[in-house]
Amino acid sequence: MPKYTKKSRPPRNKTTKSGADDSASIDDGVSTCSNMSDVTSIYEDSEVGFPLGNDVILTSDSLDEKLDTSIEGLRNKDLRTRENSLRTLQTLLSQKYVSELVSNRIESLMEQLIACLRKGNESEGKLAATVSSLVFIQLGEVDDELFLKFRDAILPTVRDESKLSSLRKHYTLALGVICFISSEEISSTVELMRILETIFSQSYLYEDGTSPIINHDLQELHTAALTSWCLLASTLPNNLAHELIRIYLPEKIPGLLETNDGDLRNQAGETIAVLYEIARDIHSIFAEPSESLLITLEKKANESAKYRGKKEKRLQRATFREIYNSFEEGTSPDFDIKFGRETLEITSWTSRFYYNMFSSILATGMNVHLKENGFLRSVFNLDEPEIENLEQSKVNKLDRHNANKAAFKTRTQALNKTRANK
Repeated sequence: MPKYTKKSRPPRNKTTKSGADDSASIDDGVSTCSNMSDVTSIYEDSEVGFPLGNDVILTSDSLDEKLDTSIEGLRNKDLRTRENSLRTLQTLLSQKYVSELVSNRIESLMEQLIACLRKGNESEGKLAATVSSLVFIQLGEVDDELFLKFRDAILPTVRDESKLSSLRKHYTLALGVICFISSEEISSTVELMRILETIFSQSYLYEDGTSPIINHDLQELHTAALTSWCLLASTLPNNLAHELIRIYLPEKIPGLLETNDGDLRNQAGETIAVLYEIARDIHSIFAEPSESLLITLEKKANESAKYRGKKEKRLQRATFREIYNSFEEGTSPDFDIKFGRETLEITSWTSRFYYNMFSSILATGMNVHLKENGFLRSVFNLDEPEIENLEQSKVNKLDRHNANKAAFKTRTQALNKTRANK
């Protein structure tokens, strides 16, 4: 079950409609909504999807063997071998739901992943962070001991300003996902949120209202930190959520809307939308935005500065127009994600944020996990996966096929006799 159900946070989205046509299912892990923002996709496509030059053919018979071989490959002293093993694990864990296989090997897998994370090598570390997130998505259960081991392996790099910002970015997002899934201690979540804020707070406005000048790599790190912070904020109980909203919504997070980085601006806007949605859900006295914030949102929704790129302006206008309308007209994100015979209805900022977050990690495997992964289904308030019904459906389809084949043969024989008589 997702953390928020254990901390008195009710799910904020509707869910499944059954009976959708199989032919209507989408093949990738992205939304069918054309104007949906992808600013939470911290991992690059080449790092999350199916790695080039490392094609992995996955069949049910080979999963055990490939998993064991990949874990063993993580022990190898050769960096290239370890990276190839991590890429295989990334592909396997994103495309297939194999929680039982992962659970049976969690000790050895955990040991090797932590070793890879602690080495601090850029390419290996990025892959290890992605695979660690996938392992926890596969397990999908609270395990404070496991969380603490990974936290202690990841946190030193997140805090170390001498490390590459691109590596810290991946570690920061992985840490948020791992805490969201496996930590049940509120104190651990709050402490981690403080650490994340020390990172993105470097983009806060100065006292004179000007924005700090920060290089692009650091801004990407700040975006990742804010994304993980928002993810954890959505799990807090009502009293802590109220205090969080009181402290951060008036000035701190809105101040990030003035940064010169498009992704950070958009993520700040979506974080504001999520926090105000939480404020309305818990009937907070801070549930209404200030007039100055509405003016800023409207300004961002109509941005036309020539020094910004066309793509950046188009995405920003679409994002902030939707956020502004949610305050002025009371609207919320509203679109459907079809997978198999089901449809996931995204009807809130929180559920959209969750969908963006997990899609950025699972990539084209998102639909597979929506069908079979009990944890992910619980995040979106979907019913338990009906594996038996799916198998029965396959059997019934085979029976129908055989019956049609037999009927066709019978008709053919009858027609042949008729033709012969003529």
